Amino acid sequence: MITPDPSLPAPLVTGRLSLVPVGRDLARALLSDRRAAAELAGGAIHRDFPDPDLAAKLPAFAQRLDDAANPALGHTAPLDPAGWGLWLFRYTAERMIVGAASFTGPPNASGEVELGYQIVPAHRRRGLTVEGCSALVAWAFHDSATTAVIADCADDNVASVRTLQKLGFTQERAVRERFFWRLPRPT
Repeated sequence: MITPDPSLPAPLVTGRLSLVPVGRDLARALLSDRRAAAELAGGAIHRDFPDPDLAAKLPAFAQRLDDAANPALGHTAPLDPAGWGLWLFRYTAERMIVGAASFTGPPNASGEVELGYQIVPAHRRRGLTVEGCSALVAWAFHDSATTAVIADCADDNVASVRTLQKLGFTQERAVRERFFWRLPRPT
């Protein structure tokens, strides 16, 4: 594995996963060079990763990281997410990237962070999403500014509903075929 980006948090390690924070080089490699991405992530990239939704979001995420590092943008540059962005799920048993989760950014003015996640179909129903997201939720609550983690999913996405329930989220409302969830900071 190539030397990690010192501006990023260290990978998070669970029983079966290493969660790898995505910096500029890895984000760019995920877009154009799977071999380099595998080297940066410390494991092969599953053929079904990323899913179409994440693939559509990767260019904007990579651009945000580039803009944050661009001194020419001065105070107009977005903040470097420094962990409040994308994390890859490296399945230790296979040394392979099989999924990811991300925050949409650091805590907002209300202290909320939004969490999203995906895992390749061949690795679903193994508890890996719950395991990885649980580690990220704990990481988020280490920041005293975080008051709650929020998420949403389609109302017919049974797997996502079960994942959020297992993580301890409570459904707050349903709007236009979407469920909105909240997990407050533990007391």
